[in-house]
Amino acid sequence: MRRVLSTLTIGALLVSACDRKWPASMEEQPAVRPLTAPRPAPEGSVPVGGVETLDDREDAQDLQNPYAADPGAAATGERLFNTHCAICHGAKGHGDGKVSAKFPPAPDLRYVTICRRSDGFIYGTITAGGRAMPTLREGLTSRERWALVAHVRRIEKDGCLAASPTTPGGPAGTGGAP
Repeated sequence: MRRVLSTLTIGALLVSACDRKWPASMEEQPAVRPLTAPRPAPEGSVPVGGVETLDDREDAQDLQNPYAADPGAAATGERLFNTHCAICHGAKGHGDGKVSAKFPPAPDLRYVTICRRSDGFIYGTITAGGRAMPTLREGLTSRERWALVAHVRRIEKDGCLAASPTTPGGPAGTGGAP
């Protein structure tokens, strides 16, 4: 009897000490809340294998392709283009991909407006995205995105096209404006 009484006393003390929150649910546990945005990079820092802090494609306007002289860059770019870009821009970059039939059409990469853009702007578009184009920042390394720029330039070597003034998106059936 004495043993039962001491067990009940200890049990009563434990119940009163835990503030009647037994068993505790996960909602009542202390938690570290996530930040609303990542910390900004220090002034003058250069990402090494990380994600660039390019927020707008206009910010890359003056960048030069560091791999323009690399003969393998365009071949790598073509392989990446077939994997990541052809679904919208088409296998030859003419804006006739399968997605362009259902969504806003991707532009023909031979449009004169794209041909006149700097390598940096095209790199910025691949990195930060465009009007209807998603960002490829997290799916590709910086070197791979520059390889895509080299491939786009190789597509343009066949000659640039002027957009038709009668069709707002350009020549009929070839995709929207850049």
